[in-house]
Parts: sequence; structure tokens; C-alpha cells
Amino acid sequence: MKLLKTALFILAASLPFAASAQEGYPLDGTWRGEWGQAGGEQTLAVVVMSWDGSTITGRINPGRNTINFTSASLNAADWSAHIEAQTREGETIVIDGVLSDLGSYHRKLTGTWISGGVENQLVLTRE
Repeated sequence: MKLLKTALFILAASLPFAASAQEGYPLDGTWRGEWGQAGGEQTLAVVVMSWDGSTITGRINPGRNTINFTSASLNAADWSAHIEAQTREGETIVIDGVLSDLGSYHRKLTGTWISGGVENQLVLTRE
């Protein structure tokens, strides 16, 4: 009985580490959400990001209208992310946000989406 209790204790103690190890890099994955002016019309955005161990790469709205990142970074001190991309027409998109719910698979990136010189609110949730 004591051996069973010890085994259960070790298993229970190791579960949080196993679960967090499966999460991967904080920005990895597909993120879906909306950007727009507060109280105004919102625009759907899908952002796919990956990390190769040193570089964050990604694209906005994968498909035939994909916009590839030109640069991306994560500041682990405050969990802030900065992403830049450029449309085919040459318009710059800048996404600045802060990660929240880091322990959750469905973490959030909340901040701003700037395009056409207009700053919009942004909320993305990892799927």
C-alpha cells in the first residue's frame, strides 16, 4: 500500500511538468482572433507561427492571400511579442502584443494591429 501511495505521489507531482513540456514554444501554433477599432467592425485574422530553436517565422491569413512575416521577436522578460509583415501591395503590418494565460494551451496575445497607419485593438487566441 505504501508503495502504491508513493507511486501515485510521484505521478501526481510529475503531471504539471509533462503537461507544460507538451506546450512547446509560447508562440508556436495557429492563432485566431480579430482586430479593429473599439466598438467598430472587427476583421478576422489567422496567424500561424513556428519556432526553429532560434527564429520565429510565420504568416498571416494562410492561403492564397498569405502575408509572410518579415520579422518577429518575443521578449521573455515581459512576454511581449513584436511581429512585422508586408502585404503584396507594400503595406506594412505591425503586431505588438503581450501573452497571457501562459499555462493554458489556449493562451492569448492581446495588443495592437497597425496597418495603413491606423492602430487597432487585437486579440488572438491559440487554437
